[in-house]
Amino acid sequence: MMEPGIAAPAASAASDTGGAPLRLLSEEFPPINFTEDGRPSGLAVEVVQNVLRRLGQSLPIEFLPWARAYRDAQGSQPVALFSAARIPEREKLFQWVGPIVTFYSSFYGRAGASRLRRFDDARHADDVLVVRDWYTAQQLASQGFQNLRYVSDPVQGVRMLLAGRAPLFASERISMPGTLASAGIEAGAIEEVYTYASSDGYIAFSPGTPRRIVANWQREVDAMKRDGSFQAIYKRWLPQDSPPR
Repeated sequence: MMEPGIAAPAASAASDTGGAPLRLLSEEFPPINFTEDGRPSGLAVEVVQNVLRRLGQSLPIEFLPWARAYRDAQGSQPVALFSAARIPEREKLFQWVGPIVTFYSSFYGRAGASRLRRFDDARHADDVLVVRDWYTAQQLASQGFQNLRYVSDPVQGVRMLLAGRAPLFASERISMPGTLASAGIEAGAIEEVYTYASSDGYIAFSPGTPRRIVANWQREVDAMKRDGSFQAIYKRWLPQDSPPR
C-alpha cells in the first residue's frame, strides 16, 4: 500500500517533461544545499528529495558554479534551480515553487575594521564585494550601488575581504559559517556589520519547464508543510530559525 500523500510513480522524468529530462541544479551553499563526501546534502536537498519521492521519481542533482547554474535555469529546457532568493529583480525570470527557506542579506567586514550606522553608508565604501548573479548583488545593483566588485563565489569573497581587497562583502547570513569553514577561516576573523534585508528562497523553475510540473512540485511542497515533514527538515538544519509558511 502506498503511503498517504505520495503520488503514483511517474513513468519517467523525461516523459513528464515532454521529452527532455528535468535537470536539478544547485550550488555549494551549506547548510542549505551542498555536497558532503560526494553526496548531495542540506536543507533544500532534503526538501527536493522528498518531493521527488512523493512524485515517484529519482533524478540526480548537479552542483555547478552559481553563475552557470543561474544561466542554465533561464533557458527553454526543463530546469529546477535551488535555492534561489525570490526578489523583484528575478520575478519574471523563473517559475517559483516554495518558499523553502529564508535568507538574510548582510554586509560583512574584517573583525574590528568596519562599522555601518545605516544602509546608505555602504554606498561610500571603496568597494563592496558581491558574488556574481547572487541575489545580494542584484539587490544592491538595483538600488544604484556603483561600487560593487564581483567575485565568482563566497569563498573568494571572504578571502579577498580578509586580504584587504575591499572593506565590505555583501553576502548571506545563514551560509556564512559554512563559507568560512570551506575557506579555512576562523569564525571570528570577520563580522556582520549590517543586515539590510530578508528574502524567501524558492526552487526556481526555468521558463521552459511545463507548468504542470511546477504545479505538481508546489502541490507536494504544500503537502509537506501540512503534514509537518517540511518543518521537521527545517528544524534539523536550522533549529534557531522559523520555517517559512
